[in-house]
Amino acid sequence: MSEKIETLRRLQSIDSKLKRLEGDKLYRAHDIEKKKGEIKKKRDELADIVRDIKNYQKSIGMKELELKTKEGEIDKLNVQMNQAKTNKEFSAFKTEIGGKEADKSLIEDAILGMITKLEEMQQRQSTFEKEIAHEEVLLIELQKKVETDMKAMDAEIAALKEKRNKFASLLDNNTLQQYNRLTNNKDGIAVVGVVNKVCQSCFMSVTSQTINLLMSNKDITYCHSCGRILYLDDGGNDREEL
Repeated sequence: MSEKIETLRRLQSIDSKLKRLEGDKLYRAHDIEKKKGEIKKKRDELADIVRDIKNYQKSIGMKELELKTKEGEIDKLNVQMNQAKTNKEFSAFKTEIGGKEADKSLIEDAILGMITKLEEMQQRQSTFEKEIAHEEVLLIELQKKVETDMKAMDAEIAALKEKRNKFASLLDNNTLQQYNRLTNNKDGIAVVGVVNKVCQSCFMSVTSQTINLLMSNKDITYCHSCGRILYLDDGGNDREEL
């Protein structure tokens, strides 16, 4: 393998790692935004619960006012019944009071049911508040972890860029431009091996003439199918690229 091809392979290895690290940085930043989104969703749900509780408390208040009104009517009828002058009047008041008492009982049952439901709503509010508090603690911990990871990745990226500049300086401008063009147009893979006369990128067979050119190590050879730079992979090129 020529020194130029070896340099290109090392350059490609560095670029692949740089691309992966940049992707990892975006992914870690996304982790924070995702956690913030989860907290916001819970806060929105909590706001809905609080609003529903306030509205329900107003409904209970209206029902309690209805109960007081009914009690007032009963008290007034009791006074009138005690002032009745005939048994018929007394009996009429008593019957009416009985109906009011039944209505009052229904209202009281409704209030008790509403209070039970209100307590359940308040319990749900409390649960959401605890969950949000816990998620906010997790967010702070995640932010610290991501900050540490980002610093480590930035340091690794800086070191890789320094190595990249070193290897890029070993190449002539034309070769470097060709490599950069292929990297941009071929999903970051510009240099590929040939195994058993097959390009390991497009998996198309290469000609005997191409094999002879690769064996001569005289110049850069391109795949006639995918256009990538080729080298003969004899299985001994799997060492650490950097």
